[in-house]
Amino acid sequence: MKPLRTAILGCGKIARKHAAVLASLKEIEFTGFCDQVLENALSFRDSFGPGEVFTDHEQMFRELNLDLVYICLPPFAHTNEVELACKHGVHFLIEKPIALSMDLANQMASHVRTSGVKCQVGVMYRHGEAVKWLKEYMHNSLTTGAGFMSARYSCNSLHRDWWRDRNKSGGQLVEQVIHLLDMTRFWLGEPCLVYSIQRNLFHTRVEDYTGEDTSATTICFENGGIAVIAATNGAIPNRWDYDWQVVLPEITAEFKDANHAVVHNTRPDSGSTLTVASEKDLLLAQAVDLVSAIREDRDPLVPIEEGVRSLNLALSAAFSAQQGVPIHLEPPG
Repeated sequence: MKPLRTAILGCGKIARKHAAVLASLKEIEFTGFCDQVLENALSFRDSFGPGEVFTDHEQMFRELNLDLVYICLPPFAHTNEVELACKHGVHFLIEKPIALSMDLANQMASHVRTSGVKCQVGVMYRHGEAVKWLKEYMHNSLTTGAGFMSARYSCNSLHRDWWRDRNKSGGQLVEQVIHLLDMTRFWLGEPCLVYSIQRNLFHTRVEDYTGEDTSATTICFENGGIAVIAATNGAIPNRWDYDWQVVLPEITAEFKDANHAVVHNTRPDSGSTLTVASEKDLLLAQAVDLVSAIREDRDPLVPIEEGVRSLNLALSAAFSAQQGVPIHLEPPG
């Protein structure tokens, strides 16, 4: 079977990690690298080539007969790349968040549905072994998905200049913590209410820092479940820490990360524990799943609709913080 002719759109830090994973797969053949900064595209070709380089993604879609493109653009840079991929029949992975507006996100989903291309959204935690174990347990053992999830995310970095600008990144909750928001949906179902408090506590003297660096978000779900998420960009430098706990009838799962959890049986007569541990490469797992979905003509684990719904939750939380009131969520679309 011929390898998939593949391009990278947006040759930045996360794209380099994706490209290294793709380069290890015999099913992938790099044919293009595109970035507004020519030197970035040339650097990717030097590292992962051969392939043609472009500074114009429209030209790349016109000139290359692609099978697959990895869209690794910052949130503000999304324009018509999904529409063009669908027009040319090119499958794609798109990094989170997929957009900064629901209008654009819904347009993306419409193009995917009409074209039939396969889309994987880059919320990689869903591929973790511990995450998948709990999902399977809930499917097989529970009559209701109602539960309680608490999670935290902390770091301390100025990141890129666009990341500090809320108008370009959406803020920390939308750009980073959306991973945890997506996890709440994966386990607890669709949200119906969100209330978020967001503040800039630690970067008031950084002139171009307009996003929040501290947030507390509460989410209520249609099935009665509740989630709380605390996040900050004012914690320990050079560390990106996250963990969460999921409380369900008769079990509580404590997650160190997407691959590692200790599951406690909370029945009074038990007290037993189960450890789930794996060193699975999550970027590799989502790449393999997408390639398999293309070959097998099935949906990938995280199709475009999931990216739209998690974005809707993230943007609703940001709007709640702006307005200072809880927001009732309507299904996107």
